[in-house]
Amino acid sequence: MTLGILSLVLVVAVGAGVGFVLRGGGSGGTGGDASGDAPADPNTVVVKDDEIRDLVQAHTKALASGDAKAFTSIFDQKNAALVRDQARVFANLSKMPLAEKSYEVLRRQGRAQDSFGRGVKFTQDVAFVHRFAGIDLRPVSEWYRWTIEKASPKAPLVVTKVEGAPPTISGEASKTMYYPGPWDIWPDIVVEKAGDSLVLARPEDAALARRVAPTVSSAAASDLAFWQKNGDPNAAVPSGFVVALVKGKTQLGKLFRTAKANEAGVSIPMPRWGLANDTVRIGGTRIVVDTTSEFFENQRGITEISKHEIAHSLVAGLDSAQFALFGRANWITEGFAEYVAGRDQPIAQNLRYAEGRAYLAGRLAMPFDGKLPTNSFWDYKQMTSVNYLMGHLAMRFIAQKYGERKLVEGVVAAYRAPGDDSEAALFQVLGVTRAGFERQWAAYVRAQLA
Repeated sequence: MTLGILSLVLVVAVGAGVGFVLRGGGSGGTGGDASGDAPADPNTVVVKDDEIRDLVQAHTKALASGDAKAFTSIFDQKNAALVRDQARVFANLSKMPLAEKSYEVLRRQGRAQDSFGRGVKFTQDVAFVHRFAGIDLRPVSEWYRWTIEKASPKAPLVVTKVEGAPPTISGEASKTMYYPGPWDIWPDIVVEKAGDSLVLARPEDAALARRVAPTVSSAAASDLAFWQKNGDPNAAVPSGFVVALVKGKTQLGKLFRTAKANEAGVSIPMPRWGLANDTVRIGGTRIVVDTTSEFFENQRGITEISKHEIAHSLVAGLDSAQFALFGRANWITEGFAEYVAGRDQPIAQNLRYAEGRAYLAGRLAMPFDGKLPTNSFWDYKQMTSVNYLMGHLAMRFIAQKYGERKLVEGVVAAYRAPGDDSEAALFQVLGVTRAGFERQWAAYVRAQLA
């Protein structure tokens, strides 16, 4: 029974700056000169930067104007399945309340020039830049990889394949950059208003989306009220959230990412597009929840997972998004979300309470040693769930000893610090050493779970 926030530290660093680095057109591709004047030989097939820019700009114009025929015209008309899929993408995107939407040129790879009159074929990465009205703090981007062909010197560019673009740095948790969106893979999208938030679902889950929407709205209002009471009024926080409903771990891992999923829900932070000097580096988040998880067995569970994931999304825009070897301490990140979701209930009513007692009694894979959970052993031998509880109890202890405003101040400091320094930043706000905190916290845990 795990909730989560997806931490793509390296991807964030790359994505945050891509808008202003590659936005102008020319990209670091391979195979041929795609800039400058056309070669004198009329038999030479060459793809110039201007052609790609014009192709992408026309695609943007078609989406903005609601011209489905123009939108699908750039795709291989002989490939009926591809054209049909992109017509569906257009229809789905037309339902999204987007304040901004455009396609932007990224990097190119492959042979974009041939001197012997043969056609060329290469891949072009394209960013779908968009912003949900009233939800995203800044525009964010989903990255596509288009396969493009040009058959002859005077032939138009034709997109013959569309897939997700991979991260620019290998070894990331997701194999794609925020692809696919539900508009890419769902046959249709139900969009339910949930106060200032949105619930997205497949048509077969329309009734569930209607039932969940009031809970999402209430959860968002509760989390935002907590922030307004205890947080920095000048901090960049959203007023609404995007929540997508999926069925099962496979679907959970293949929405806004391509990864193996083991959570019940996840908040996926997306880097802003462009604006290099902007202090907000995470432009928005996408919450995805698994409706087959135990949290959807009753109303209490739906409320809990909604509050938890919204708490992650609430503070995501405060993330420094700086490179970190190990990342922000999970017990801070998950503990804060657990605290916000369950702060109004006695700890004895927590769904993990019995597991916590078993932990103290030495009946789990590892005995309780009075130490805060580390990221290295967070998922060790199915200890994940009880580690969530330990983080929750750390936040409860801070709130009771220092007050909720100090708790929020410390968590925000942890988010704004480089990930590896998150604990130190929190303890500095509290005015305590790690060792001193652990001693007091361990005693608190034993008292709460006795």
